[in-house]
Parts: sequence; C-alpha cells; structure tokens
Amino acid sequence: MSDYGDMCRDIREAKREARAAHGVPCPKCAEVRPKACPSILLPEQRCKVDGYRDPRKRTRETEYLTRVETPNDHP
Repeated sequence: MSDYGDMCRDIREAKREARAAHGVPCPKCAEVRPKACPSILLPEQRCKVDGYRDPRKRTRETEYLTRVETPNDHP
C-alpha cells in the first residue's frame, strides 16, 4: 500500500482509539431519538445529526492527531 494509504489508515485507527477511550454519547441524540444509537463525541466535537457541541475542553490526551508520549517511548 502507498504511504498515503498507510497514513490514512493510521489516522482512522487513532481516531477510533480516542473515541473508545474518551468519547461520550451525545445527550441530544439520546433525548430526541431514544431508539437510535447516539453519536459518540470527543471533547469540543459537534454532533453531525443535531448540532450539539460537547462542552468539555480538548487536551493532548483526547486529541487523536497528536502523539502522547509515555515513559516507555524514550530509550
């Protein structure tokens, strides 16, 4: 696969991991459409369905385009 394809796959995987770790269900989706699955929002993300914006502040840990260094990353 090309370098661009690898980069896109890595970004999708990072976003998926960030949503699993820090995402919360949209409260407006759950209120308006209780039988549908609510959108999962990261901090400061806007819901594409109803426009609700998550009020939490985005940090380096919740950002999926930045790498968070752990103590094991350094040699």
